[in-house]
Amino acid sequence: MSQSTLSKHFIFNEKLNSDYLFSLYADDYPYIEEVFSVTLQHFDEDADAIQNAYAAGSVADLKKGVHKMKPAFGFVGLTDIQQCCAEFEDACGRIAETAELKADYKQLMATLDEGKLILEAEYRKLKDFNANSL
Repeated sequence: MSQSTLSKHFIFNEKLNSDYLFSLYADDYPYIEEVFSVTLQHFDEDADAIQNAYAAGSVADLKKGVHKMKPAFGFVGLTDIQQCCAEFEDACGRIAETAELKADYKQLMATLDEGKLILEAEYRKLKDFNANSL
């Protein structure tokens, strides 16, 4: 490996907790790319499960769906979104009907959508970065 390759660093979007990412993966950018890819592959299915649970009025399934997605946001450095998921999950434990979470649910889904857009953009940039670093 050349010295210039060793000194190259990827600059993550400011919405990603890059310190946390580096603590998990150091500078293993190909592995970070893989983690981003796997997260994106499962994103829509997991988000659909949350939407279906809300539509069905199942607090238990809603909590379960959010709980399933929560760690993925940490693995990709979106720790603020991970925290939003944790707070929503906690709120599910305090209510009896999904209707009580209407405003929080709308905010959560908007936050998840924003997270997906950020992740998609970062994945494309990271993929290009890795392809040009070989």
